[in-house]
Amino acid sequence: MDDTTVVDGRVIALRHAIILTLAVTSILTIIGVVMVFSATSVTSLTVAIAHDNPALRFSQAQRQLMYAIVGFILLPIAVLVPARVYQRMSWPLFGLGLILQALVVTPLGIEVGGNVNWIAIGPIQIQPGEFLKLAVALWLAIQLGRLNRHQLSDWKAVAIPSGLGALVALGAVMLGKDMGTGIIYVIIYVTAFWLAGLPLTWFAYGGILVAVAAVVLVAIAPSRLARVGAFITNLASNPDLDKPTQSDYAMWAFGTGGIGGVGLGASREKWNYLPEAHNDFIFAVVGEELGLGGALAIVILYVMLGWGLVRIIIAHPQMWVKLFVAMVAMWLVGQAVLNMMVVTGALPVFGVPLPFISQGGSALIAGMLAIGVSVSLALSAPGVRETFRMPPALSFRSTASIKRSSA
Repeated sequence: MDDTTVVDGRVIALRHAIILTLAVTSILTIIGVVMVFSATSVTSLTVAIAHDNPALRFSQAQRQLMYAIVGFILLPIAVLVPARVYQRMSWPLFGLGLILQALVVTPLGIEVGGNVNWIAIGPIQIQPGEFLKLAVALWLAIQLGRLNRHQLSDWKAVAIPSGLGALVALGAVMLGKDMGTGIIYVIIYVTAFWLAGLPLTWFAYGGILVAVAAVVLVAIAPSRLARVGAFITNLASNPDLDKPTQSDYAMWAFGTGGIGGVGLGASREKWNYLPEAHNDFIFAVVGEELGLGGALAIVILYVMLGWGLVRIIIAHPQMWVKLFVAMVAMWLVGQAVLNMMVVTGALPVFGVPLPFISQGGSALIAGMLAIGVSVSLALSAPGVRETFRMPPALSFRSTASIKRSSA
């Protein structure tokens, strides 16, 4: 390309979206490592004292740092894999994800918080449902992307294999009684089927079935019923301060933090008052230590991540890519919104981590891989990869030319 080249506006939009998405993902991951260091300092210190081993003072945080390093290695590898390889590997990856998820009901399964959603393979523990999100999103995007407008109105064409495969994946997740992760799967599916163009009446019927299933799943599990009951009680009356819930402790953390926060590392609620302070409720620790400003900064970062992914959806010419990136956006940004609503008491507690920030290797690595695949697919659009080989000055002039020509 020479100085007179004018790059297509969609190419420039994809270039900017890629840069924004990668930058925000990196920032959120780094913030997550720092906040896990802070949130786990008390529990790690307790373990170190109990074992008389000072080296254990930051054991949990060091693991999170290791997961982040692994993620930063795998993300660029995922970017370098061509889009056609992902298309060819969608079925094998989907099958592998289902097999790993099914292992939660075998002796390899580990129960955590009443949910059997982990497996142990030697010293390595994996939450397969997180990686299955990525596999099912890729597989479902490709299957729906192959259907034409007429086929999308034919329930048989949609049900086999797209609908059936989606239900199998959701059922595999629910084998481990992980309703929180199941909710994220439903949100991902709704996003894909709606963007693909399915008739709206189908969503009405599906919504009724999902609502009935949710009521049944809550009713048959005493722990879920208790959480929903506590949520309704808090909405209807003042909370019982003698029996505070997780959300009560979280709101006290936000109140203590105020505008400017109590300072990084100075949280009081993480001293074994707030359950899951390092995981599902880490946003409360952010609010307490960094204050309103820190909490708003996190919200803005997720908005920027969502905007970067939306720009890829708008500018990319291929439908299956749009579907995949939309599912990733709803998985990561939608899950972040749900997590924040749970922490602030706007929703009952149902256990979903804050992407890139909560402690957990599987969720962090799977999320970074999802971003890597999204960027790879964005680079597959004609002309996008070439713009990253352009000198910065030429890239700037090309962008300016697009702006002038559209004015």
